[in-house]
Amino acid sequence: MSEFAPMDILGKKFSKKMNGYAPIEVHEYLTDLARVVEEMLRERSDLRLHLHHTEQELKAFRERESALKEALVAAQRSAETTIEVARAEGQRIVSEGHTLSERLVTEANDRVQNIERVIGDLRIRRREVRAELNRMVELVQGLVQDDQHREREERSTPQLASFQRRVQDGTENR
Repeated sequence: MSEFAPMDILGKKFSKKMNGYAPIEVHEYLTDLARVVEEMLRERSDLRLHLHHTEQELKAFRERESALKEALVAAQRSAETTIEVARAEGQRIVSEGHTLSERLVTEANDRVQNIERVIGDLRIRRREVRAELNRMVELVQGLVQDDQHREREERSTPQLASFQRRVQDGTENR
């Protein structure tokens, strides 16, 4: 289809023949036709411009969509990585907690055993000290009994009795 510009339609000249069309009517018709073609061309130009803008918007939307998809994929990967790192860190913390608790329980059990050993040693030492005190008490009791026995013997000895009387008399005379 060849394009007609409104000026082409208006400027078109026809040859004249007898019994042809009325030139004024043809000219009016061509003028109306030129206006319609001009309007159609303007509308087609507007539609092409609108189509161009729409295509540009569509291209921009597709670019945004692609960027959003990439961002979404990157965010998803980042979230998965963060979850894995957090999970690993959580497992490490739990493992360290178990290790620490096991060490603390072992240390506490060792301390309990040490305390029980010390208490046992102290009980043995207490028995030893008690036995030593009992020996000392027996020794002191033996010394006291020996001293009482000597005292009785001294009283029963006549020489000592006379000496004691003289000492008493001598202290009284003075």
